[in-house]
Amino acid sequence: MIRKNWIVEIACCLLVILLISGCASTPKCKSQDVPKWLTSTPNDDTYFYAVGISGRTRNVNDAWIQAGNRGRAELGRIIFSHVSSQDMIISTNRGQYSSQLIDILSDTELNYTEIIERWYDQCGDYGQPNYYYVLLRMSKKTAATVLRSLQ
Repeated sequence: MIRKNWIVEIACCLLVILLISGCASTPKCKSQDVPKWLTSTPNDDTYFYAVGISGRTRNVNDAWIQAGNRGRAELGRIIFSHVSSQDMIISTNRGQYSSQLIDILSDTELNYTEIIERWYDQCGDYGQPNYYYVLLRMSKKTAATVLRSLQ
């Protein structure tokens, strides 16, 4: 009887140790500085800039790709807005033109855009936790060439 109690006590002690060590090994979220380009998108005479965002996906690489694609779509909207604000004459109807522009920018084979920075927000320092952010840019000269090819 004494031997059984001793085994039960050791088993209980081991269980408590495992529980404590399991809780202690839970990774803590380490807060990071938010990149400046997330709070204030760059603006200069040489490039158009846009930010792409993606939530968590099954594969980390897929999240980065999705953020890049969303950034390209946003870049297309920014360029289209710039063109519209300049009252440039567009020979096709606006809906078709906008669609063509976004398709061209989203085509990763053409490499008109480049991802210049990326950031993973594990803790939710900027928005929701586990979000992926990319900063893209496109040369304004390249954008003008693309726009001329659509007219």
